[in-house]
Amino acid sequence: MDQLDKFLHLYLGCNTNKGKFIGIRKEILFIVTEENQIEEYVIQNVGNSLFLYLRQLTDLTNDQSKRLIQEGVSIGRPYGYTFTNHGFVYLLSLNVDLFGLINSGFAKNIKTLPDKK
Repeated sequence: MDQLDKFLHLYLGCNTNKGKFIGIRKEILFIVTEENQIEEYVIQNVGNSLFLYLRQLTDLTNDQSKRLIQEGVSIGRPYGYTFTNHGFVYLLSLNVDLFGLINSGFAKNIKTLPDKK
């Protein structure tokens, strides 16, 4: 749970299986449902009954990859690795799983969900 506590707030605005993640206060998450109702969930529900919908870095489109390079993230030859704040924020805006939340069971890969691609 420590990993989740450190990174969860970075995914404000992402979709979940319960609705859109819109806020967090201490141990309570706020989710707005499709019916425009705000529901509260304790953080311990994440990975049990509540899952973030994130995507893998490898699932970026060609245009998104090009923009990522423009934002200052480059991996590979000839320059090695470069990362900028703008690139990091851009990846978060795309709901990319940067912290292994999918593999840890806290999130679902949006590509594997029906009608969520």
